Amino acid sequence: MFKVIFKDTFLADLEQIVRSIAAHDPSAARRFGAHVIRTGESLAFFPERFPRVRQRRQIRRFMLGKYFKVFYRVQAESNAVEILRCWDGRRGMNPRLQ
Repeated sequence: MFKVIFKDTFLADLEQIVRSIAAHDPSAARRFGAHVIRTGESLAFFPERFPRVRQRRQIRRFMLGKYFKVFYRVQAESNAVEILRCWDGRRGMNPRLQ
């Protein structure tokens, strides 16, 4: 089992997205936020199940709906998964990833 670490950049991204959704539908915002966190936590088991990002082979990505991408990195040597960003694909290019 891997330890899942939600990075500050991910938490800031998610907060911004949830606030944006909440302006129109607060209950949908709560459901979306909970879904993102649950999916991230599920990476504790078999974190390699999602594809790698072509340009950054150490980074993986999963999609939520049509637009939302969650980027993460598996640290096999420390048995950890770092969840880096939650990105709204309608914002344009992918985010900067450390």
